[in-house]
Amino acid sequence: MRFWCGAVLVLLLSGTSQAQEREPSGRVADTKFWLTGAALNVSMIVDTKSTFDVLRRCDRCFEANPYAAPFIARGPAVAFTAGEAFDVGVMVIAAKMKGARRPFYRRTWWILPVAIAAGHVMATRHNMALKF
Repeated sequence: MRFWCGAVLVLLLSGTSQAQEREPSGRVADTKFWLTGAALNVSMIVDTKSTFDVLRRCDRCFEANPYAAPFIARGPAVAFTAGEAFDVGVMVIAAKMKGARRPFYRRTWWILPVAIAAGHVMATRHNMALKF
């Protein structure tokens, strides 16, 4: 797992020779970028906290997301750290898209972080609606 995460980061952060051919695109990390990242981060934190609150109160409840379940099973420190690492990766991809040469990527950089934040909000609402 560590190997693949490191490999993905190296590929995302490595520069290419085409970087000199890019048109000046202005600042990538503007107010919209930071607000989108903050929304993603806050929604992940609230979702993870609500998951642990439900698991503490309910004996028969479990994490249904097969990708998040191993991290949740290891405890809050691991779950929050993994969530933060995932959010950073998503925002690195969004930054690469926002500064890309192609207009399609520059216009759609926000879709992935907003969609994931919406998923976290839906999961939080589900967790809060559970009756024990």
